[in-house]
Amino acid sequence: MTDIFIVRHGETTSNRDGLWQGITDSELTVTGREQVDLLAARLEPAHFDVVVASDLGRTRVTAEALNKPFETSPMWREPDLGSWEGKTTQQVRELSGPVMEGFMRGEDVRLGGAGTLSEAAARMMGAYRDLVARVGPDGSALAVSHGLAIAVLTGILFRTRFPNPLAMTSNTGLLHLTSVAGSDRLHVHNDTTHLADAPISHGRGTEVVFIRHGQTFGNLEDRWQGQQDGALTDEGRAQAKAAVAGLPDLDALYTSRLGRAVETAEIIGTGLGLTPTIVDGVEELGFGEWENLTTDEILATDPAGAHRFFDLGEDIARGSSGETWEALKERVAAAARDLAERHEGRRIGVVSHGGATRALANHVLQNDFSARHAIAPMRNTAYATFEIGADMVRILHWNIAPHLEP
Repeated sequence: MTDIFIVRHGETTSNRDGLWQGITDSELTVTGREQVDLLAARLEPAHFDVVVASDLGRTRVTAEALNKPFETSPMWREPDLGSWEGKTTQQVRELSGPVMEGFMRGEDVRLGGAGTLSEAAARMMGAYRDLVARVGPDGSALAVSHGLAIAVLTGILFRTRFPNPLAMTSNTGLLHLTSVAGSDRLHVHNDTTHLADAPISHGRGTEVVFIRHGQTFGNLEDRWQGQQDGALTDEGRAQAKAAVAGLPDLDALYTSRLGRAVETAEIIGTGLGLTPTIVDGVEELGFGEWENLTTDEILATDPAGAHRFFDLGEDIARGSSGETWEALKERVAAAARDLAERHEGRRIGVVSHGGATRALANHVLQNDFSARHAIAPMRNTAYATFEIGADMVRILHWNIAPHLEP
């Protein structure tokens, strides 16, 4: 397995002033330099076989601060934004409104009369594949790049659109991807936990922070727990207690009705001074007759259903009487939208489950059933943040768990 880490540069004066940068450079702000220093401290013990940075000034300065040997490559550059460079979003709308609207819809327009997103995506994919090949199946690499460049790369890798619903990576936000025999998976998106005062909000909607329950005995035994209650292990309870310090401030806390989520929510609620409320719709996928079985037991007791699911890749009702993945996606998405409307413009937490949270991510990315594994499962007590507004939903963070880091 090849590990690829990608990080966005520190904040620049253009970022601070709300200007479109593209290939036009601007200096890091005082905040940006503080960000890269904190990132350097976090990555200090990490070893990478290759470190590569875009050849633009803001990425070179970020890479230099990491105190690791690095090379530069124009392949990791931001797209050329032509006449949009150095302008605010409002100025871009005034200059080329229809093109800007097409860009926001994900159309492959020429950005400021210069390059297209598909051209940038092809370049970024070439850079990514080259890095994977260079470090090999047991290697790791770090790339320092740019917000839009990272967005178009992940859009291609995970079969979404341009720009994709994985929200723009924050300054010095870290991504972790793996590649195995040409199959790519996103493990962590936009991890900024090295920034003590890192802002979570992008200011456009309600933030719904989904937190996976702590480790259970079913997890240890690789059982398909589904809607069985299940008890936390001692490790699971310790995980829930430790997770509190890494969570953002929450205005309210909700939980799935299942016992493992309730127990996790009570521990987290105690740490945050919040009383969790049980809510319907965020419980795990129902596995029907497969509930609480291991994969080997499913293969032995339901060979026909197992063949359709494992071999043919059909999204069947699990265990005959359970749910489909599509049904789970719709159920969890509806529950998340309802909670977002109840707490408009605020930030709330929901203790839920690995499958349920990944189904919501799958829904946001507009991926079909076959692409569900492109996003890695969340670790026990890790969190993902979804920004939900009247006309948009984005994934701000995925699989964030500073308390589980080595």
